[in-house]
Amino acid sequence: MKADLILLGRVTAAGATHAGAVAVCGERIAFVGSEHEALALRGSRTEVLGDRRAVIVAGFVDAHLHLVALARRAAEVDCSKDRARSVRDVVATIRDSAARLAPASWIRVFGYDEFFLEEKRSPTVAELDAAAPGHPVRLLHRTGHAVVLNSLGFRLLGLPPREVIHEPEGLLKSKIAAIDGGELTPLVREASGKLAAAGITTVHDPTPGRSMADLVALRRWVDEGEIAQRVVAYGDPDSFAEPRADGERFHLPGVKIMVTEASEAEAVAARVLAADRAGRQVALHAVEGGPLVLAIDALRRLGAARVRERRHRIEHAALCPPALCTEIALSGATIVTHPDFLRCFGEKYASELSEEEQAWLYPLRSLCRAAVPVALGSDAPIAPPCPLANIQAAVERTSERGHRLAPSEAIGAAEALALHTSGGAAAAKLDHLVGSIAGGMLADLVLLDADPAEVAPGEIASIGVRATIIGGQVRWNR
Repeated sequence: MKADLILLGRVTAAGATHAGAVAVCGERIAFVGSEHEALALRGSRTEVLGDRRAVIVAGFVDAHLHLVALARRAAEVDCSKDRARSVRDVVATIRDSAARLAPASWIRVFGYDEFFLEEKRSPTVAELDAAAPGHPVRLLHRTGHAVVLNSLGFRLLGLPPREVIHEPEGLLKSKIAAIDGGELTPLVREASGKLAAAGITTVHDPTPGRSMADLVALRRWVDEGEIAQRVVAYGDPDSFAEPRADGERFHLPGVKIMVTEASEAEAVAARVLAADRAGRQVALHAVEGGPLVLAIDALRRLGAARVRERRHRIEHAALCPPALCTEIALSGATIVTHPDFLRCFGEKYASELSEEEQAWLYPLRSLCRAAVPVALGSDAPIAPPCPLANIQAAVERTSERGHRLAPSEAIGAAEALALHTSGGAAAAKLDHLVGSIAGGMLADLVLLDADPAEVAPGEIASIGVRATIIGGQVRWNR
């Protein structure tokens, strides 16, 4: 047997790092051991990557992002906090875009957050009208849960003008998406390339309100190779498909259920029960407070054993006091969360939350110590899809301006690395295929310049990715 690919470096697996190498045959890992033994499998066509200074880790799993939204960002106007510091900046950016774009074409802007603007408010309809009178304008909030339109935008959508529209789901969202339209394939391909450059080999995409047509398009991009990563997608709870074997590249294990302040306990529980009876995994969006209580209660009704078997999950759990950590542990739920929000939006948390509430932000240590299964995701495009930055945030818990938030909830780098590899794989019931380095596993691997557990915490995010391998194929190489 000759290997198709040999990676040289120190293998980091199960919390330990040792000198060695990994040999790959076809799509799977054939051998993990010493460099000498691995090189004995070298043939005339074997590709060899790495050296003794490199570190080999399992491919990163981003357990929560929105792939099409991330792809669309490349064709939209960026007004995030690093690009626009005031309403004046937002208006000027829109005015500049109007001067460049064809008349009457949509100007799609994303990323603003009133907290990070000098005026501490959203731009108004009148300000958008003045900036681009001949263009419809859609200004999307950083979270995706609010939008501002100008008057022409409202007229084209057949809606009465108003200021900020909160939770722009349903009709409004579908109409804007239809107008966005266009050729998404090259944007999706570009987004997949950026994910590969960050070492991401599997993504979970729990986008709410997704139609079956959206899922068909997503699968087509995977089948045609436009998306290199393995994709775990979640559908709409009111029209989910029957369970089926999805192969190793595209998986449709369950449904996304939004739980908000407006949700009713019985309705949430009924949706969870229906999905569970249909053999589907549920991904419950619940950020804090009442919604988190409703999500936990709905899962508790199923029983912890059933929840663990299905690996039902709660997305975000951003503000989670100790009592709820205990309830989550008793429910059997998996938590998928985003510590890099502490870096990206830590100043907002520090300003808007009391010291007591800040202590409950992304309580990774408490959840892990309670034996709650945890996986890490970026929630891209809200935050950048960068696992190493997410790992650093889990260790440092520091905002961009150096404000530490609940340092007692920090975890070690090796533990955080596991949450971004094996933890993410387990959250989608793929841990028998990916997420660890062992013979017979699919060869989803990343070659790094250093071990996250062996550098200073502040240097983790800057560790270089040398190569990303998905199913034995080199998908990115520096």
